[in-house]
Amino acid sequence: MHGATIRFISNDKVLEEMKVEPADEKLRRNKSNWLRHVTRMDSSRMAKIVLDCRPIGRKRFGRALKRPVDEAETGLSRGNS
Repeated sequence: MHGATIRFISNDKVLEEMKVEPADEKLRRNKSNWLRHVTRMDSSRMAKIVLDCRPIGRKRFGRALKRPVDEAETGLSRGNS
C-alpha cells in the first residue's frame, strides 16, 4: 500500500449521499415534538408535573441544570425549532 492516498469525505457529503438527517437537527426536532406533546397533556400526568416543576431547597454547587422547557426556550430564541 506504499504510495496509496487516503481520500477524506466531509460529514456533510456523507449525510447527503446517504440521505440522512444530521443528528443535531433530528434531536432538536424530537425534543420540540416531545415538548409540544407534553404541554397538551392533562395537568395530572406525571410528565406534565415534572415538566412544570420548580425545585425547592438548597442550590447545588456548580451550574444549574437545564430543564427541557429551558432548553426549548433557548433553542427557539436562537431560531432553532
